[in-house]
Amino acid sequence: DPSRTIERGAGARGRACGCSPMAVAARRVAGVYDRLLGSAPLRVKSASSALIAGFGDNLCQNAVEQRESYDFARTARFMLVGGVLVGPTLHAWYEVLATRIPGATAMAAAKRVALDQGVFAPVFVPVFTMSLAAVEGSQAALHDAATRLRKDYVDLLSGNIAIWTPAMFISFWRVPPSYRVLFANIVGIAWNTYASWVIGKRVTA
Repeated sequence: DPSRTIERGAGARGRACGCSPMAVAARRVAGVYDRLLGSAPLRVKSASSALIAGFGDNLCQNAVEQRESYDFARTARFMLVGGVLVGPTLHAWYEVLATRIPGATAMAAAKRVALDQGVFAPVFVPVFTMSLAAVEGSQAALHDAATRLRKDYVDLLSGNIAIWTPAMFISFWRVPPSYRVLFANIVGIAWNTYASWVIGKRVTA
């Protein structure tokens, strides 16, 4: 079984280098992730996007908003949009960037960041916001989302640029292509927390 071979190999390497049990476990998880990514890249990226979108909203509700009553439906909406929209869209967009602007130099990475933040982000931010409202399933939610966008679009886009510009430069320059969506999802914990706060504050106010 290839997965057992990976796990035994990770354990042997851990014992050989004197790594901690946590480091050995992390290597095993990385090995399983690599195997799954190789067999079903889109599904794996979508699942990780959904989980991290939900974690970001959870962090926002508990640590930022400190809500007395947790909104499980809101977290579910973030997870659905993360899995159905964010993961597949980033998967396709990063492939387009890699094809249109090949190379692993800092200049190539800077060009990709310019397209990502100058073209993709200004469109994707409102799409993301309206998708959350559409999942809620009411005209009132769509109207409220449109109103929030008119009021908060600059804040959302500014936050997006502040978080994603340095992160995407590192990603496009140093992160292997198959791991870029995962890297974006990890950075996305901060973005999803911020976006959840900006998008949700009008509703909870």
